[in-house]
Amino acid sequence: MKFLFETLILCIFGITALFLYIEYWDDVKATFFSDEAHHTIYVGETAVTVTVADEYEERVRGLSGVNKLGDFEGKLFIFDTDAKHGIWMKDMLMPLDIIWIDKNLQVVHIEESVEPSTYPSQIFAPPADARFVLEMNARFVSSVRIGVGDRLLLSPSLLPDDIEQNLQNR
Repeated sequence: MKFLFETLILCIFGITALFLYIEYWDDVKATFFSDEAHHTIYVGETAVTVTVADEYEERVRGLSGVNKLGDFEGKLFIFDTDAKHGIWMKDMLMPLDIIWIDKNLQVVHIEESVEPSTYPSQIFAPPADARFVLEMNARFVSSVRIGVGDRLLLSPSLLPDDIEQNLQNR
């Protein structure tokens, strides 16, 4: 009888462990085993946690292959120059809101709920030059009421040198 009870407890423990692994492994892996640094930035008055893509390969990869983002999590792309940087949805698994920000740290353009199915037929770009792009979960923009003209606030350590110098000279 004791053997049966111990076997039952072990089975319950095993099933629970399997459930937790299936349900939460991506979150555990991202939190404890990711080599990407997480930064808190503000869009308007909303705090978000981002990883940064500031190298060419990182910007090309972006969020490709990512299954999900947590609430108020995203990817901040930092470009070397001001331009109408185009964004595509190659290998994306979820819809995104895409926010372009200029060298003055102001939102200049927003594309909401961009679907992965838009690749390869569409590349999204702003009408004005931008230096940063922020990718967030779809409906982020409407849920926190972000709009063109809102400001981005981020750590000086994330600012390209020319932008940091420009902001200090104001």
